[in-house]
Amino acid sequence: MSYPNGLVSQGNQPLFSFGVITDVQYADIPDGRSFLGVPRYYRNNILVLQKAVQNWNNHQNISFSLNLGDIVDGFCPKDQSLEAVKKVVKEFDKFNGRVYHMIGNHCLYNLPRSKLLPLMTFPNVERAYYDFSPIREYRFVVFDGYDISAIGWPHDHPHTIDAINLLNKKNPNLEKNSPVD
Repeated sequence: MSYPNGLVSQGNQPLFSFGVITDVQYADIPDGRSFLGVPRYYRNNILVLQKAVQNWNNHQNISFSLNLGDIVDGFCPKDQSLEAVKKVVKEFDKFNGRVYHMIGNHCLYNLPRSKLLPLMTFPNVERAYYDFSPIREYRFVVFDGYDISAIGWPHDHPHTIDAINLLNKKNPNLEKNSPVD
């Protein structure tokens, strides 16, 4: 879903507007269902993104847009994931303003961050957290929720080891991705 959000100052004049989209979850695979049974329209998701970008461009005063992650779906075949990410990023590139990306778990199920970050034009391709100020009075801080994570890093990376140690300490489940106690 995309929509412009105006941050309002005195006199009800927007200081700036921005677009937001999340969970594009594109994959060049037949439609399916989520783990909870919700229908997924993988190929159609690129059309939804195209409409969002067109809407932002037509709005003419969108300062920037935020992609909140998961541009590819976890079911995207690994051998197609790099091309799928490139295809989605190419659609984001059609926006007339700056796009700020976040990585999501579905992105990291498919590709290591070393391949994702350069494609998604992070301000610093070494990390997925950063900040930016669209105007002097406002600062956006973007966190990397998967910095310490069992996905997205090599298995012997210190961040992976820290994540697995924390999971083993705090999560009693044999299947660490299970919410069952």
